[in-house]
Amino acid sequence: MSRRIWIDGEFVAWKDATVHVLSHSHQRGSLIFDYMSIHQAEAGPAIFRLDAHIDRFMASCAHIGMELSWSREQLMDACVATVAENVDSSSLKISAYFPSVETDIVPQDPHVAVAVAAYDNAADVISANPGDFHFSAQLSVLIERERRNRRPDIIEPQIKIAANYASPMIAKLKARRRGFDEIILMDEDGYLTEAPTSNFFMVGTDGKLLTPPEQYILHGVTRASVLELIRAEGFEVEIRRVKPEELRAADEAFLTVTSMGVWPIVKVDGVELGRGQVGPVTSALRARFERVLSGADAQFASWLTPVS
Repeated sequence: MSRRIWIDGEFVAWKDATVHVLSHSHQRGSLIFDYMSIHQAEAGPAIFRLDAHIDRFMASCAHIGMELSWSREQLMDACVATVAENVDSSSLKISAYFPSVETDIVPQDPHVAVAVAAYDNAADVISANPGDFHFSAQLSVLIERERRNRRPDIIEPQIKIAANYASPMIAKLKARRRGFDEIILMDEDGYLTEAPTSNFFMVGTDGKLLTPPEQYILHGVTRASVLELIRAEGFEVEIRRVKPEELRAADEAFLTVTSMGVWPIVKVDGVELGRGQVGPVTSALRARFERVLSGADAQFASWLTPVS
């Protein structure tokens, strides 16, 4: 594989981008990351909302006391340089981690390494792994009622730290074995929050969109973008807590996520949602979002950072 990964200011070969198995971030789950998409826009390759992703990345690092030695501008430059270095990439991931081998839960060595990788999910990751890759263009979701880790008194869901994804991984694996594609998590009071790596929206019978508030969810960059597109398209949206029965009675629903943009939900708890197919609101927002990503939407052209 010819791809190269940026680590602390230097490019290294993909196979050499390693860390000790006993490193703090590997053993304690303290790695911070953010994931971005790369698109072949009309003017050439571009990164979607790079500035917003870097801001979220830095906020996550600051929240856990991880001190970066790189500025916001330097991190953005590293991302652009990494995409330029790795042609035909569709994914961009930036990670901050403690590479040192540690005994205590608090790292003795304060050095924080930063790595930036640009790659293609299908060619570089999925095809390199054994087994079948689970994918569905239209989602069947299960409301997860057992694990309710979207709470402010533990690690907040706004922090993109590796440890935050272990509990949803267990729940999603169980749901997959039952034939579902994805899960929707609940908070401790029984309200819906989000999927493990994406936010959700629903369309009520009155045509109004509804999405949960930011208190118990990841502050999704795609979610924030779709909220702007909703208003640009002239739809109404309400941000409030959502009960499970409201989702099951919705006409439409969809997830928003970096890898898929607007991702339709057609079944909830094994029952067809609305007519059991992609609805008109979801279709309109998905089409508008794809125009933005292609660089054909002048209103939101600033969301794309060109890679020269």
